[in-house]
Amino acid sequence: GDAKEDGQGLWAAYNNKLETNPILTKALTSMIGFTLGDILAQNFVEKKGEYDIMRTIRLASFGFLIHGTTGHWFYGKLDKAIPGTGAMQVFSKVGIDQVLWNPIFGVMFFSYMGFTNGDGPAAVAAKVKRDLMTQVTGSWTVWPIAHAINFRFIPTSQRLLYINTIQVGTVQYSTVQ
Repeated sequence: GDAKEDGQGLWAAYNNKLETNPILTKALTSMIGFTLGDILAQNFVEKKGEYDIMRTIRLASFGFLIHGTTGHWFYGKLDKAIPGTGAMQVFSKVGIDQVLWNPIFGVMFFSYMGFTNGDGPAAVAAKVKRDLMTQVTGSWTVWPIAHAINFRFIPTSQRLLYINTIQVGTVQYSTVQ
């Protein structure tokens, strides 16, 4: 088939997998997003010389094990608790995402990255204490607008794919910090 048909076939296959195996599909989507974000960060933003493959593996595994699975759960629960795409629903979802989920996500991210890097509990706790507020407030430059679009226009099943397209850029930011 031509490229248009192939693209439509790929999109249809992806949507089919979202229906038949949503958690694995979203976990793999997040793994790819975090992997691409770190590859871009290391090669084009940081340019430190030697590529840190272990960091990419840690980020990829975070995407697979934590981001995709917890994102599936959180956004599914959020959409069930606050159905609809009107202004009040979107505003409420963005607020809950940014005030509640954002810091929880930050703690998960810093903890996972620290522990998989061999850091002990005290070092991880110090990292969270030192950097969490910077991560949360820094994300406010991107995510409120991104999520307003997300909650208004993106179907629940597609949320993590959309988030992962934005995440590629924010991984670059968070890995440099």
